[in-house]
Amino acid sequence: MIAEQRPTVFVMEAQAKAALPVIESLARGGVRVAAGSEKRWNSGFYSRGCRERHIYPSPRDRKTEFQAWILDFLRRRRIEVLFPVGHYGAPAICEIQDEIRGHTRLVMPDAVTFKAGYEKIPTMRIALAAGVPIPDSWFPADDPNGLEGVLPKISRWPVLIKPSVGVGARGIVWCHSADEVRASFERISAQFGESYLQDFVPSGGMQYKVDMLVDAAQRRLAGIVYGKTRMYPPEGGSSILNYSADRPDILDYAHAMLRHLRWVGICDFDFVEDPRDGQVKLMEINPRFPESFHMGTSVGIDFPMMIYRLARGEPVEPVLDYPKNRFLRFLPGDLMWFLRVNMRRRLSTWPSWFSFFDDRTAYQLCRLRDWGPIIGYLLENLSGLMDPRVLRERLRMDSGPKKR
Repeated sequence: MIAEQRPTVFVMEAQAKAALPVIESLARGGVRVAAGSEKRWNSGFYSRGCRERHIYPSPRDRKTEFQAWILDFLRRRRIEVLFPVGHYGAPAICEIQDEIRGHTRLVMPDAVTFKAGYEKIPTMRIALAAGVPIPDSWFPADDPNGLEGVLPKISRWPVLIKPSVGVGARGIVWCHSADEVRASFERISAQFGESYLQDFVPSGGMQYKVDMLVDAAQRRLAGIVYGKTRMYPPEGGSSILNYSADRPDILDYAHAMLRHLRWVGICDFDFVEDPRDGQVKLMEINPRFPESFHMGTSVGIDFPMMIYRLARGEPVEPVLDYPKNRFLRFLPGDLMWFLRVNMRRRLSTWPSWFSFFDDRTAYQLCRLRDWGPIIGYLLENLSGLMDPRVLRERLRMDSGPKKR
């Protein structure tokens, strides 16, 4: 009975790696956590901090059914704050947020602002207006002569064709000439929607992520920059080992974007250092909790409880600093990295691949005092072996832009 009287929050997409630190943080703060997912087996459901488990239609494949489910659930169940974790869940919630707010609290920008951050073309335009560096970009839809109007402006190759809306590298095509752009641009635009051209930033520079939380006045409540020291696939993919970086300049760029957008809530950024000029450049915004969200919580930035207090209208004390050179490791991905690279790279990587118990390292799913999340993750992957799409995504078979 006492547990039922505690405030209850609902954390969506419990299968996402970002959901686990949200569940753990809120539970430590004395909040009762209910979690939801389209999957019966997942890391969030098996966390000790999760007190309720709900299975709903997939927001990716059955978005309308999911939206109907969440509205019905919120009408029947008193939820104090909704946490829309996940790449597909956040946009689905954003579309119906006015109805959602009639039943629970939600920290999220309005739909127009969210779209400007979710879609790459508006993001690049806003970055230019905010003075945030980006790779050279060309927008055929803005030119009176369309594609033929922008091609003469390209002075170096290759360039990438990029859809404005996309996940990972789907729809991205690598082109080495104007003829190759002509051969693919209309097809990509027809298949994936409005697209643009962007200079290809060669490898060799550090990739950085930023997680930042701002209030309705765009006051910076907390932010962290972290670099990707190892990725899977090794040539460029999802980060499997991050380190907290001392880059206040990148924090300032992220904050400038959020001020220009008039954002509210959490936002994630991808920057890359261009080895040709040493300049960090914005690649995209992810208006959601990123998979590596535990980087911030592992160094003492309690983003989830700050969001919870912000939703309740309580004062939130800004956290403007964090420990540097701390690490976040995704061990299953790091094991795959080890098997894929050569021996020289295994032995020269920083920090040492064989450092498992360094007190500066936190793990995304592994917990000494709670084995539930890694068990849930393994069960989820075992159950997904029969789904070809899940298998391809787990093994990153579709990673990287398509070359012509």
